[in-house]
Amino acid sequence: MRRREPDVTLTHRPSACGQCSADLSAAPVIGASCRQVVDIPEPRLIVTDHVAERRRCACGHVTTATFPPEATGPTCWGPRVKATAVYLLIRQHVPFERAHEAMDALFAAPVSEGTLSAWTLDAADRLAPFMTELKALLLQAAVVCADETPIRCGTDKSYVHTVSTDTLTLLVHHASRGIEAIIAAGVLDNYRGIIMHDGLNVYAADELAAAGHAQCHAHLDRHLIDVGTWVKHKPWCDQMRQILSDAQRAAREARHAGLHAVPAKTAGPIRARYHATIADAFKICPSGPPPLKKRSGAWGGQRDRDAWNLATRFRVEADQILRLLDNTAVPATNNDAERSLRMCKIHDKIAGLFRSITHAAAFCTIRSYIQTGRKHDQQTLDLLQRLYTGTAWLPTG
Repeated sequence: MRRREPDVTLTHRPSACGQCSADLSAAPVIGASCRQVVDIPEPRLIVTDHVAERRRCACGHVTTATFPPEATGPTCWGPRVKATAVYLLIRQHVPFERAHEAMDALFAAPVSEGTLSAWTLDAADRLAPFMTELKALLLQAAVVCADETPIRCGTDKSYVHTVSTDTLTLLVHHASRGIEAIIAAGVLDNYRGIIMHDGLNVYAADELAAAGHAQCHAHLDRHLIDVGTWVKHKPWCDQMRQILSDAQRAAREARHAGLHAVPAKTAGPIRARYHATIADAFKICPSGPPPLKKRSGAWGGQRDRDAWNLATRFRVEADQILRLLDNTAVPATNNDAERSLRMCKIHDKIAGLFRSITHAAAFCTIRSYIQTGRKHDQQTLDLLQRLYTGTAWLPTG
């Protein structure tokens, strides 16, 4: 731990000689050593009385001073108390009961669970301008990553959807995983850039047809590993994994060289190998599409079906899978979206299910604010305190 500038310096003097026990009060100082202890002061609430004077003008009119925004009532909790509570609940995923205990134990601020719940909903309401600005910025982005994950809300399962970039994170809660949730989020149905996703069929909806699409190579790689566990299909799966790796490397090198697309002399052979490998896959699979009956003739099991389905996906969606060759701004994976959703799963494990749809939506709104702020090197507590002392931070601010 690094040494810091001290707030207090205490000098310790020996009173008697360690050998002859003589008094050392007048003995000369010939040296000293120092050890630094870094500790937390005992927390103490600071109570501020805001007094708004009323003054009478010479014209007779009486004018009253305006209270600051944090002074919302005769006696109320201040901005930093509220920001700290929301920080514990949303950033650190502390359940309401333990957050109440922590606020009392750490700061002598015994805030009730009901008040903590109300502060969470209030913080989300204050972020309406931020959410509007965030969605506008996402609509302007050339490439976005999209994903969704299930969470527990009351007795039902619902979903958190995300649209993310390396500088922006939007999280939206919805009861559905389908296109109605994407439309409710208010970004992708009006988006005209490129959407990076995992290939879920909802992204093939007509409402998203105006956007370009790219598919995550990490998801595809996992499917290839799974299908390749059967010796029969291992050769073409391994070959396709290598092709995806080569495409990623070519796109990365072209991007570092300042190119918007991989040169044709490099991209052409990769595409040729890609389609040749698909042809090899269909030669290994039984001819024709799988029959309705799972075990029929040459189609002896699920592995052949999985291999045929995966090879068909690579053939039909080749443009999406190799999109990074045409546009080096397209990432190889959907990691930005997956990282955005990771804390939702952590919250599910630590704090448990959400009390209501309203609380789940508030969590997503506040996490959007926090995660976007952290991508811009903003301090979380400062971000939250701004909600109660002025206006919310904006990515363009």
